Order: sequence, then C-alpha cells, then structure tokens
Amino acid sequence: MIKKPNQQIPDHHLFRQEMGDVVPLKPVETIDSPAPRKLTRPQKLEDLGAGLDQHAVSAKDEQFHINCEQGMTHRKNGVQKRVMQKLKRGQFKVSDQIDLHNMTVASGHTALLEFINSSMSDSLVCIRVIHGKSIRSEHGPRLKLMSRRLLREHSMVLAFSACKPAEGGDGATDVLLRSL
Repeated sequence: MIKKPNQQIPDHHLFRQEMGDVVPLKPVETIDSPAPRKLTRPQKLEDLGAGLDQHAVSAKDEQFHINCEQGMTHRKNGVQKRVMQKLKRGQFKVSDQIDLHNMTVASGHTALLEFINSSMSDSLVCIRVIHGKSIRSEHGPRLKLMSRRLLREHSMVLAFSACKPAEGGDGATDVLLRSL
C-alpha cells in the first residue's frame, strides 16, 4: 500500500471559500460623549489650603487630612460585623442627638465631648451627631472631619456610621456607645 501525500488546502483559503457569500455589516457611527463634569468644590481639606488664611485652620486640624468620602463608618476591634450592619441600616433606636451647626471647630469639639459624657452617664446606647455636609462652607467640612476624628479616637465609642439619606445622610452620624 502506497500512501499519497495529503494535499490540504490552507486554512485561510478554506475560510474565504466558506465566507464568499457573506456581506459585511455597515459600520456604526459613534457618538463622542461629553467630557466629565468637574467638581465644583474640592473633596479634600488639603486642597482647600491655598484659599485659606493661616489662622482659619489650626495646626491640630492640619495634621488630619481625611478625604470626605472616607471615614463614613468605623468600628473598633471586637465589634461584630452584624452590629455594624444594624447601625448602618438604622436599626438601633437613637436616644438623643446633638446639632453642631453654626459652631466653630473648638466649640463643637467641646460640645461633642460633653454630649458623649452626658450620654454615657445616662446609659444611652445610640446617639446621633448632626454636623452638616458643609455644602456652602468656604472652609470645607471641618465640623464633620473633627467629629469623626473625635469619635474614632474616643475610648467610649464602639462604632459610628453615616445616617441613612432620610435621616440626614452624610450630614449626620449615628454613634454606638460602650455600655458601662
């Protein structure tokens, strides 16, 4: 038996034979999308530094350049994820609240410390801090940053989270306190 060499047709010729009757699709016109919108105000406190005089932000405030979008929630070690989820969903009953609107950073700091101490003495579990979003503020969300920094560092605060939109959204923070 004598073997004949295979006379195979190259693949690209076979492909062209099969696709001979196919008509290519017409190209679709593309539409260029508009450029993304620029933010109307800076998101970081450090971006505001150029427009502020040196006395507007104290040296203590300058060391904490926290992005406004970060730090919306915080939980300390030992706080279960389920507890944090309940806090985010607003499932804890808010016993009392403080409104820091129209306060300076220094007076807000003092008022918030006194409020946490009085809440602890009254054995309250969940409180709300209303600090505002600082939409119209020239100096950025200084009260929000100060209050979240204080809550993060306070030994009696277990966790905190921004409120649901119907309850103030990012302009208010629900705080879970340690029980005595």
